[in-house]
Amino acid sequence: MQRFGIGEMEMKMAKLLWDREGIGSGAVVKLCAEEFGWKKSTTYTMLRRLCEHGLFQNVNSIVTSVMSEEEYKAKVGAELIDDKFDGSLPMFVAAFTKHRSLSEKDRKELISIIESSRK
Repeated sequence: MQRFGIGEMEMKMAKLLWDREGIGSGAVVKLCAEEFGWKKSTTYTMLRRLCEHGLFQNVNSIVTSVMSEEEYKAKVGAELIDDKFDGSLPMFVAAFTKHRSLSEKDRKELISIIESSRK
């Protein structure tokens, strides 16, 4: 199975790229210098890693997403549940709620998600 987890700084860069779909790689270098203080080589190393993870592509110096942020988070969430909770979503929810209560809004949202997945 391909692993989708990325590091904290890769995730920050990914968020910048998702927010600026179709940005030129030169503009990415400038943006990362402003946002993170990165040099050109660091930016291209991080971009290469994100491309290797299958999140983005850099074609003709234009960076576009291969996977949306929502798709990425769904895959990482599925990996977490598979790896740590034997693929059991109820086990995950039980562990999560053991030390953190759900608000009424959270409960309603979860019920809505479950009901919509039945369709």
